[in-house]
Amino acid sequence: MYSIRNYIIRINTFLGRAETGMLCVIVAMMVALAVLEIILRYVFKTSLLWKTVMLENLTLWLCFLGAALASCEKRHISIDVLNRILPKHLQRFRGYIIDGLSVIIIGFLIYFSCSYLSDEMKSDALLIGPIPLWFAKAIIPAGFSLMGLHLILHLFLNITGEEDVDNIPVGESD
Repeated sequence: MYSIRNYIIRINTFLGRAETGMLCVIVAMMVALAVLEIILRYVFKTSLLWKTVMLENLTLWLCFLGAALASCEKRHISIDVLNRILPKHLQRFRGYIIDGLSVIIIGFLIYFSCSYLSDEMKSDALLIGPIPLWFAKAIIPAGFSLMGLHLILHLFLNITGEEDVDNIPVGESD
C-alpha cells in the first residue's frame, strides 16, 4: 500500500525519466543534424538552410529540460544566504522558505513566458516547413512549469516526510 509520499516520489521519478528520455532524443537529433550537415556540405556541396534555427531551438529545449531535470533531482542552483540571515529558531523552516520563494518566482516566470509565447503565436514565422516558430518556443513556459511542479512536489515531500528529502533517490529507479 502506497502513501501520498510514495505517490509524490513516483510522480517526480516518472517526470525525471521522461525528461531524461527527451534530453537523449534532443542530443541525438543535434548530433544527427551536425553529421548530416557535414555529409551534405563535403559530399554533395550543399547545405541545410534551416539548420542554424533548428539547432538554436534544440539548444533552448536542451537547456529548459536540463533545468527541469536538475529541479527534479534537487540539483538546481541554491543560495545559502538564508543560513546566515535567518534567526536560529527559523533555521528548521529554511527548506520550506526556499522552496516557497522558488515557487513564487517560478510562478512569475511562467506568467511572463506565457505572455511571451502569446506574442510569438501572433507571428507568422516558420521553423521548418509548416511548423510555426512559436511551437519551438513553447518549451519556455513548459520548462518553467516543469520546474515549478518539481519544486511543489519537493515541498510536499518536505511537509509529509520524516527523513531528509535530499537523501531520496528521486531520479533513480526503485
